[in-house]
Amino acid sequence: MIKLNRMTDFAVVVMAQMAMRPDADMTAAQIARDTGMPLPSVAKLMTALARGGLAASHRGVAGGYRLARPAEAISVAEI
Repeated sequence: MIKLNRMTDFAVVVMAQMAMRPDADMTAAQIARDTGMPLPSVAKLMTALARGGLAASHRGVAGGYRLARPAEAISVAEI
């Protein structure tokens, strides 16, 4: 059995949420609202996921985050 800490658990939920809409940019606020997680935690996770190459960030009015590659190519171990 694998034991995940709270932030890793949140990251898996966030990645699953983004995988449900692979072609759409999602803001941290949208992800927090859709998952029920606190916005500060989601914002911190999104920064870490983008730095780790799992999420891609896009700036601007229509910006947000999306998966950096297909969900099938991302393992839980990477998250």
